[in-house]
Amino acid sequence: MYGPWYIPFLFRLKHKVYKGGIWMHKKDIMSSETMLYMPVYDSFGNLCTRVMEKNNEYISKLAPTKLMDYNLRYYGSSLRGAFDGSKMILGKLNKNPIVVDERGNILWFPSKSPLHPECIWFAVHQIDEYITVDKKRTKVTFTNGQEIIVDVSVKTIEYRIQRAFLLKYRLERRTKHLLVQYDRVKIFQRFALDMLEDET
Repeated sequence: MYGPWYIPFLFRLKHKVYKGGIWMHKKDIMSSETMLYMPVYDSFGNLCTRVMEKNNEYISKLAPTKLMDYNLRYYGSSLRGAFDGSKMILGKLNKNPIVVDERGNILWFPSKSPLHPECIWFAVHQIDEYITVDKKRTKVTFTNGQEIIVDVSVKTIEYRIQRAFLLKYRLERRTKHLLVQYDRVKIFQRFALDMLEDET
């Protein structure tokens, strides 16, 4: 019924997911252990991503910002939606941090404008420390002890991390307020039901 082409097709299908009009390799799906998206170029000059995880490292064929966008879409959001939400909370900046997973406290930030081909993406929760190498370079140490030198000043890294924590703090306050309002509605509904039962 099927030709010899069908077996490799099934193998590719097993290791990929379809999202947003593109086939993504399953290894490209972000987890809480993903630490960094760094731009690299392949031998054909195509912009790809060096993905660093706690216990793994590989090259994705997708560019860093595109990879971030497709991951957000995979989890039901988008890069534009994440930036719009961040802008509403922090103000209009093209380098705002974004929330990838609110429940897991996973926030990422770009080193430059996400449209810039040299933009590096950092997972805030995976950064352990950072020190100056020179005026334009910083050595970043991740929670697993791995180190990397990036062409970003330490002031820029520090500012981006501060903005990420500010986003997290303000978002938690708003979420807490929403839960309080929800609890008040539940209490009112319960009170109204009790009143109706007393009248009957």
